[in-house]
Amino acid sequence: MNQKKTKIITLAALSLGLGSLAQAGFVTINSAPNPAAGEKNVVNNNEFKPDLAALGVLKYATGVSLGVDELGSVTYFYYGKEAGYDNVFKTSDLFYQTEFTPTLQNYFSKPIEIGSDDVGPGALDFRFCSLSGPSTLVGCVTNQQNDSLGWNASQSIAFSVSSSGNTAWLFWDDSGAGPDDNHDDMLIKAVFTPKAVPEPATLSLFGLGLLGIWAGSRRRAARKI
Repeated sequence: MNQKKTKIITLAALSLGLGSLAQAGFVTINSAPNPAAGEKNVVNNNEFKPDLAALGVLKYATGVSLGVDELGSVTYFYYGKEAGYDNVFKTSDLFYQTEFTPTLQNYFSKPIEIGSDDVGPGALDFRFCSLSGPSTLVGCVTNQQNDSLGWNASQSIAFSVSSSGNTAWLFWDDSGAGPDDNHDDMLIKAVFTPKAVPEPATLSLFGLGLLGIWAGSRRRAARKI
């Protein structure tokens, strides 16, 4: 195989591969930068630090929102809490409530699946809320509001996104003990699954790849003739 033909087939293979690499899934959105935001190590007084470290989760970020950059679905799992408050996680279609007791809940060995939401590109639609009594709301923070919050906020959400972009951790700080920023009052894991049908950009790359392979085949056939 000559060098030119090798180059054509190589480019075709790259085009086919780029279709799956063009988008990553979860992304953090920082449209309202503030000096209190940033990435930090999981603090020592986070009750679940050893469990998180065993899964390779060592840092989280505040002052940002969480979004996705392509069509797909997000499945949410409840992992635990360390809080006297009744904490609530809610999306447009899903709802999970920790109740007040026990104050320490650890489900790392068997996470509770909350459910799945279909999502499109942009910021996700979810919120955390806290209640100090059966009908006493302390406050709520939406994903979009969290973009302007950071350390020492009265309530805030911290995020950790995997390098692959398909997993994100959501850490709620209800500030029941003051703004302690340990973000262990409710832990949610989110898993992103891209939509099976390729988007137009992916289809274009796929088509270019097939065209390159076809061109290489034509040249090889012509030489044989």
